[in-house]
Amino acid sequence: MTVELYNKNMDTTFTLDQLSALTDLPLRTIRYYIQLGLVERHEGDRKHARYNQRHLDQLLQVRAMADQGMPLERIKHQMQGTTPPLPPPRTAGDISVISKVFIAPGVELHLEPQAAGLPPEKLRQFVRAVLNQWENLHDPE
Repeated sequence: MTVELYNKNMDTTFTLDQLSALTDLPLRTIRYYIQLGLVERHEGDRKHARYNQRHLDQLLQVRAMADQGMPLERIKHQMQGTTPPLPPPRTAGDISVISKVFIAPGVELHLEPQAAGLPPEKLRQFVRAVLNQWENLHDPE
């Protein structure tokens, strides 16, 4: 997803404050995204740091994915085009939190939200979708 607020002329540069205003992200968040490698580092010395359209595009992409509830680690892999590492195999004594959702008599949904990468809002959306689908299947027409 690329949002063009300026033309693609890479000569257009922005200060960190301007990036913050254009993306509606706090300065601290932008610095954190750069630190994590989600957004490329600026060119030049820190005092006179300038950012270009590529940095703006990256921030807007990260923000869009984060707004959808995607974890930052997954965003990083998506931005870099890499595959996230597989979770380590479970061993005896491992603890996990399972969410158990009652759908109907005899039907329950068991989820491990963290392993599935579902933040709370996405988990609620998923459960609502399952409940809606169940109702559609059992709705007398």
